[in-house]
Amino acid sequence: MQALKNNLTSEVFWLRLVFMLLSLLLVEIAASILVLLVIGQFLYRLFNESSHLTILEFSNSLGRFILHSYRFLSYQTEDKPFPFNDWPEAQDTPKAED
Repeated sequence: MQALKNNLTSEVFWLRLVFMLLSLLLVEIAASILVLLVIGQFLYRLFNESSHLTILEFSNSLGRFILHSYRFLSYQTEDKPFPFNDWPEAQDTPKAED
């Protein structure tokens, strides 16, 4: 019962809820953007022999943002995702000709 009382009166607890709601909204937007990137990359590959490098890099960093957001939302980390921290950089992006 004491934990409930402490959490109900804790500013940090309620502030995290605000961050979580904002993060959830941004993840939903990011997922929609990712769908558009997938379609765009598919269409690009349909007419070309290689992937579009810019789409590869951005979709990589967008995926890292989504992962970081889900980790924050599920209490696996206290590190807030973008825009409360830096945008994640793409890592291990395959080359465009792959």
